[in-house]
Amino acid sequence: MICLDNPGTLAAAGANARRATEDSSTVGFLIEPDPTLASFSRSILDAADIAQVANRSGQASMATLLDAIRRADDPDSLRESVYSVLG
Repeated sequence: MICLDNPGTLAAAGANARRATEDSSTVGFLIEPDPTLASFSRSILDAADIAQVANRSGQASMATLLDAIRRADDPDSLRESVYSVLG
Protein backbone atom coordinates (compact mmCIF):
# COMPACT_ATOMS: atom_id res chain seq x y z
CA MET A 1 0.00 0.00 0.00
CA ILE A 2 1.19 3.46 -0.87
CA CYS A 3 -0.62 6.43 0.64
CA LEU A 4 -0.60 9.59 -1.41
CA ASP A 5 -1.65 13.06 -0.33
CA ASN A 6 -5.26 14.07 -0.84
CA PRO A 7 -5.17 15.46 -4.38
CA GLY A 8 -7.49 18.43 -3.93
CA THR A 9 -6.98 19.45 -7.58
CA LEU A 10 -7.59 17.74 -10.90
CA ALA A 11 -3.89 17.95 -11.75
CA ALA A 12 -2.89 16.21 -8.52
CA ALA A 13 -5.65 13.58 -8.92
CA GLY A 14 -4.39 12.84 -12.43
CA ALA A 15 -0.78 12.63 -11.26
CA ASN A 16 -1.74 10.19 -8.50
CA ALA A 17 -3.72 8.03 -10.93
CA ARG A 18 -0.86 8.01 -13.44
CA ARG A 19 1.56 7.03 -10.67
CA ALA A 20 -0.72 4.09 -9.82
CA THR A 21 -0.77 2.94 -13.45
CA GLU A 22 3.02 2.97 -13.61
CA ASP A 23 3.32 0.58 -10.64
CA SER A 24 2.79 -2.99 -11.80
CA SER A 25 1.82 -4.07 -8.28
CA THR A 26 -1.20 -1.73 -8.14
CA VAL A 27 -4.49 -3.65 -7.86
CA GLY A 28 -6.76 -0.85 -6.65
CA PHE A 29 -6.94 2.87 -6.13
CA LEU A 30 -8.70 4.41 -3.13
CA ILE A 31 -9.92 7.95 -3.56
CA GLU A 32 -12.07 10.32 -1.56
CA PRO A 33 -15.63 10.41 -2.86
CA ASP A 34 -15.29 13.82 -4.52
CA PRO A 35 -17.27 13.26 -7.74
CA THR A 36 -15.11 15.57 -9.85
CA LEU A 37 -11.79 14.08 -8.76
CA ALA A 38 -13.11 10.51 -8.90
CA SER A 39 -14.50 11.02 -12.40
CA PHE A 40 -11.26 12.58 -13.64
CA SER A 41 -9.01 9.83 -12.30
CA ARG A 42 -11.37 7.00 -13.33
CA SER A 43 -10.59 7.32 -17.06
CA ILE A 44 -6.86 7.05 -16.38
CA LEU A 45 -7.32 4.04 -14.11
CA ASP A 46 -9.83 2.29 -16.39
CA ALA A 47 -7.31 2.35 -19.22
CA ALA A 48 -4.96 0.30 -17.01
CA ASP A 49 -7.67 -2.02 -15.58
CA ILE A 50 -7.24 -0.59 -12.08
CA ALA A 51 -10.36 -0.54 -9.91
CA GLN A 52 -11.21 2.72 -8.22
CA VAL A 53 -12.89 2.65 -4.81
CA ALA A 54 -14.50 5.80 -3.44
CA ASN A 55 -16.28 5.26 -0.13
CA ARG A 56 -17.03 7.72 2.64
CA SER A 57 -14.16 6.41 4.75
CA GLY A 58 -10.74 4.97 4.15
CA GLN A 59 -11.65 2.01 6.32
CA ALA A 60 -14.69 1.20 4.17
CA SER A 61 -12.69 1.61 0.97
CA MET A 62 -9.95 -0.68 2.21
CA ALA A 63 -12.52 -3.29 3.28
CA THR A 64 -14.08 -3.15 -0.20
CA LEU A 65 -10.70 -3.60 -1.87
CA LEU A 66 -9.63 -6.44 0.41
CA ASP A 67 -12.93 -8.22 -0.23
CA ALA A 68 -12.38 -7.89 -3.98
CA ILE A 69 -8.87 -9.32 -3.61
CA ARG A 70 -10.27 -12.32 -1.70
CA ARG A 71 -12.92 -12.84 -4.41
CA ALA A 72 -10.47 -12.49 -7.31
CA ASP A 73 -10.50 -15.62 -9.44
CA ASP A 74 -7.05 -15.33 -11.03
CA PRO A 75 -4.16 -14.68 -8.63
CA ASP A 76 -1.74 -14.51 -11.57
CA SER A 77 -3.68 -11.57 -12.95
CA LEU A 78 -4.81 -9.94 -9.72
CA ARG A 79 -5.17 -6.42 -11.13
CA GLU A 80 -7.58 -7.56 -13.84
CA SER A 81 -9.45 -9.89 -11.46
CA VAL A 82 -10.01 -7.14 -8.90
CA TYR A 83 -11.06 -4.77 -11.68
CA SER A 84 -13.65 -7.26 -12.90
CA VAL A 85 -14.99 -7.80 -9.35
CA LEU A 86 -15.34 -4.08 -8.65
CA GLY A 87 -16.14 -3.03 -12.21
